[in-house]
Amino acid sequence: MDGEHKTACETEYTWEPSVDKYALEYILSYCAKKAVKKGHRVVDESLLKIDLSIPLSPNGNSWTFDYAKKLHKNNRLSDKEYGYIIAYIDLGLNKG
Repeated sequence: MDGEHKTACETEYTWEPSVDKYALEYILSYCAKKAVKKGHRVVDESLLKIDLSIPLSPNGNSWTFDYAKKLHKNNRLSDKEYGYIIAYIDLGLNKG
């Protein structure tokens, strides 16, 4: 490959492996999509095909860590949904 390889983003989650993998997937896909919009090429193009939509908050408000945790604990959010929501909040996307 020609050109310079750069890391678009780095992140780490270490509290619940079944959820962490989805939070990481969300962050990496989000960063990859942003890099492509800036004209960069992404090595792992599978990251560009991931649907990053998250469920609407049942209470009609923006997602919060506490509310998502409560719903996940009560089996109202899957590990994937919870992981995506955590990453979504970490990226500040819940601020609109």
